[in-house]
Amino acid sequence: MTTIDTDDTPSSQSIRIEITETEAGTRVDRFLGNRFYPAYSRSFLTDLIAAGGITVNGRSVRPAYRLAQNDVIEATLIPRTEQTPGPENIPIDVLYQDEHILVIHKPAGMVVHPGSNVRSGTLANALIHHFPEISKVGLVDRPGIVHRLDAHTSGAMVVARTNPVRAALVDQFKAKLVKKEYRALVVGEMPLDADYIDLPLGPDPRRPERMHVDAENGKPSSTYYQVLERLPGVTWVAAMPHTGRTHQIRVHLAHLGYPIVNDPQYGITIGRTWHNIREDRKKKGLPFADIHRHALHAFRLTFRHPVTGEEKTFEAPVPKDMTDLLEYYRALVRGQ
Repeated sequence: MTTIDTDDTPSSQSIRIEITETEAGTRVDRFLGNRFYPAYSRSFLTDLIAAGGITVNGRSVRPAYRLAQNDVIEATLIPRTEQTPGPENIPIDVLYQDEHILVIHKPAGMVVHPGSNVRSGTLANALIHHFPEISKVGLVDRPGIVHRLDAHTSGAMVVARTNPVRAALVDQFKAKLVKKEYRALVVGEMPLDADYIDLPLGPDPRRPERMHVDAENGKPSSTYYQVLERLPGVTWVAAMPHTGRTHQIRVHLAHLGYPIVNDPQYGITIGRTWHNIREDRKKKGLPFADIHRHALHAFRLTFRHPVTGEEKTFEAPVPKDMTDLLEYYRALVRGQ
């Protein structure tokens, strides 16, 4: 038996479902997915179960929990239409598309999906405008989103166009089957040609917006890096994270003493001195750079296509602000 009541939240609904003999034995995520589709996707309900937002007999359960007769499912659900980001006509740089996936080049400065401080101008808003069917894929507030990049990190991202495809891609990321390669310009000349950083990461208790190396309570985190080019005072690096922790590459490199150029959270900003150098070089007709974010770019993404099974690799060209920065340092080598 299902009962639905209005909750204190406007237009939300509290559900209470008592499992019958014929419904017993079904996984709770499948049961709810079948019951509430298409109002709520199965992936949304699965994530809600995992987060403890749906209970069975008053207790949190795993999505794979098999229901028994007389079990009672309770939850408060908010309609998708009230949480789905509104469509906004924001250009998207599409590197690849078919009926199952999109691979896009996210620009620096764009937030991936709405959050507490950002309600518009996100990649999610743009996706819903250009590909309306994505509004029904995945979590309500992050439609189609499989993984994220920091707001000021540019580069390649894969987006799902159907719920089964999203589930398959999420599984690949969880199993660490997706290969990611970044490009970064770091402060200082790194002595080793390559190395493997294996340092656990966790939230910084003094500054909650940051992460830090936490040997006792941090989650396992590993990054392999390779030096591509050494320049005066900086190093051009390829970084391949094996895990996907928040700010992982930025924290790992900064912990070694080589923070990413212009990263205010983990290093230093270019500041006024750089501005003066840029203007002087501009007047003299010499190479100069104008970068307003940390110099980190998601260059290459490799995964198996969820439908065809084919291994696919996509590259997002390094943006002009970072190539200008490289050219500036290369010009110094040439004596310009």
